[in-house]
Amino acid sequence: MDAMVTGRMSQAKKELGNQVLRELGTNASQAINELYDYVISRRALPFSASGEAREARLRAAVAAVDAVTRVELDERFAAMDVRQARAERLADAGLMGDGR
Repeated sequence: MDAMVTGRMSQAKKELGNQVLRELGTNASQAINELYDYVISRRALPFSASGEAREARLRAAVAAVDAVTRVELDERFAAMDVRQARAERLADAGLMGDGR
């Protein structure tokens, strides 16, 4: 016999959430079952339950980004899109013909 889980939320949140779940090809019961499966198998939540943990992850992410070596942008690439810059770099390396 299946058991029922009850939770409280605003009607608007429930309706919007159900709409998104339908768009994702699932429903509230399946999402709740997946959450419980995750919690049981990992003995943890798939999201941070505390603001402190979230802040610690954010600090670690900022530190990782700050640790990336900064390079000067070659001004000739500044006005190019990615495709054009790639073609220019390949041409510079002699890997692209004159037709670019």
